[in-house]
Amino acid sequence: MAVHELGRAREIIGIGVKYGLSEWVTSSGLGKFFISKKRLARIEKYNQWERIRMAVEELGPTFIKFGQILADRPDIVPEELRVELTKLQDEAQPMPDTLAIQEIEKELGRPVGEMFREFDTCRLGSASIAQTYRAVLLNGEEVCIKIQRPGIDKKIELDLNLMNFFAGRMQRNNPEMEAINLIGVVKEFGKTIRKELDFHHEAASIVRFNHYFKNDPDIKVPKVYAQYTTRRILIEEFIRGVKVSDLENLLKSGYDPKMLARKSMRLVFDQIFTHGFFHADPHPGNIFVMEGGVISFIDFGMMGSLRPEHLQFLGKYVLGYLDRDAHAMAEALLMVSGKRNFARFKELEFQIGDMLAHYKYLSIEEMDFGKVMNESVDILIHYGLRIPAGIYLLVKSLMAIERVAVVLYPGIDFAHEMQPYAIELIAKQYSPKQVAKEVFDSLTEYYKLLKELPSDLNEIIYKIKEGRFKTQIEVRGLEPLTEHIDISSTRVSIAIVVAALIIGASIISQWEQTRWIGAIVFCIAGLFGFWLLVKLFRRNKF
Repeated sequence: MAVHELGRAREIIGIGVKYGLSEWVTSSGLGKFFISKKRLARIEKYNQWERIRMAVEELGPTFIKFGQILADRPDIVPEELRVELTKLQDEAQPMPDTLAIQEIEKELGRPVGEMFREFDTCRLGSASIAQTYRAVLLNGEEVCIKIQRPGIDKKIELDLNLMNFFAGRMQRNNPEMEAINLIGVVKEFGKTIRKELDFHHEAASIVRFNHYFKNDPDIKVPKVYAQYTTRRILIEEFIRGVKVSDLENLLKSGYDPKMLARKSMRLVFDQIFTHGFFHADPHPGNIFVMEGGVISFIDFGMMGSLRPEHLQFLGKYVLGYLDRDAHAMAEALLMVSGKRNFARFKELEFQIGDMLAHYKYLSIEEMDFGKVMNESVDILIHYGLRIPAGIYLLVKSLMAIERVAVVLYPGIDFAHEMQPYAIELIAKQYSPKQVAKEVFDSLTEYYKLLKELPSDLNEIIYKIKEGRFKTQIEVRGLEPLTEHIDISSTRVSIAIVVAALIIGASIISQWEQTRWIGAIVFCIAGLFGFWLLVKLFRRNKF
């Protein structure tokens, strides 16, 4: 661990201790190197989940974004912690406007006065990674400027390295965490946040989104000024409108809330069912109503993509939900988990049915689709089944737009609004054209298999004749034993070295001239021996 990493590691552990997370610090195997037992104090007025959330907030942007992602992962964190993590806000101490303007000028290569007719030096907003400003180009077009904080990429990279390090230590010291694959989760998060640090990715998402909806009069996608966009700066069209959550102003402007609710849902359903590419965070602050009731989404930093099998799952699940068919819902969940045959299917179906029974006396209109879908995922995870990360983004997006629709018009029937899309999706899946295509693809695969089979068999027989046929056997579950053997062999080696030092010291001490050397060697051997005994006692080997 480098010096700068060591300093940040001490800061992380210090914050952990500050909020009483002594168990987490100890489980990492590193607590004893950084803190004393006297400093392992707890904050009694908060529960452990609240303390974790407070610690994450103080740890900074990398950990806050990681916490926000974990809030949507019921397969990794318990429900109580997820509730707390949903409270995390991507807010940060604003950087001085003068510094932000310097960064803008550095990226554009010229003063803002030469680039813009107007430049509002008062920021629009401030987040952990970037700040936004309003300006007017020389041609009169109004734009929004998103500028990255200086040095944020290095800070996040440092935190990612430490998160990988801590995740590895925790997983090694806690074998029960192997099923969670914490190291894999951290690596996946690293890929996500590195993309967010490069504004070219967000610009590309906006361009792709605009391509899908360029002929839809109900939506306005902001224009991207690619000639000014870099890794650290994004310039896009400024959106003027009323936030969809500002019901009072919407009513004053004469808009019909029910119409806006249906239009917002329709646009999100089009993103999901038609294009398989959707805004993953359509909360009220990211949706504006423009003149004429046109809807505009902003902040395309987090987008979701769906494979065909994901859409098939959603279509089947929605229809099963509308019919309150636990069997169809269970089949859809198994489909997305990648399990074709599941020995405990009847149990899974019963649990889904039992969940639906809680809503027995509510009509479909009164039920909360997002909540039911979230509970279904929880049940699936209870049976040790995993679903792709993209599905969690899908659930999050559907829950967010359902909340928006309910705020606009509490009587909206979310699931029935989605029903035509699900029916159309299932109809496409079983259309003669699609069936013929699947049959043709299967026949093509079988033809390739039969065509290549003779040459594959010849190659295997040739290798057997030449004595070069090899098999590879992987034995799982021996990692703890291997680690234990490594540790034991290391201690045996140290014990042999200590014994050799003692014997050597005894021989050297026989002569008057070298007696002082023998004493030093005895001291070194004593220290090594004492350290070895401490290790053995701590692990209860005596």
